[in-house]
Amino acid sequence: MLFFLVSKAYAMGGGGGAEGQGGGGFSIIVPLLLIMLIFYFLMIRPQQRAEKRKKEMVASIKKGYRVITAGGIRGTVARVYEKEKIVLVTVAKGVDVEVALAKIEAAAPPGEEVVVGGAGAKTEKQASKPKEYRGPRRPRRR
Repeated sequence: MLFFLVSKAYAMGGGGGAEGQGGGGFSIIVPLLLIMLIFYFLMIRPQQRAEKRKKEMVASIKKGYRVITAGGIRGTVARVYEKEKIVLVTVAKGVDVEVALAKIEAAAPPGEEVVVGGAGAKTEKQASKPKEYRGPRRPRRR
């Protein structure tokens, strides 16, 4: 059925030679370039920014920082082994866990709590506080 309609369209096209082909190659390339450009700005660039932020965050981790691992373990950094790219995290008194630096999802300086949220997560002081509940809204009387 579709082939029938396509053949009719070609028949209605007229001369069919060079006059029907005006700028065919260029008209195909432009939309493809636009799609690739949009894909870059909406997908690739934000991913690169997030990776850069996470690398900076991991590089800044020092003893005393509060961290959250990819597995959800919260603790305080007791020691950083730069060469092996491992962090010794104190989870509780007398409980230390070795964690790969790449598996740390969020970190905050001593004295601040870490908020879950991935690379570059905000601390509690930076995070916005939720509004207080004031009860159901009532319509205004005029």
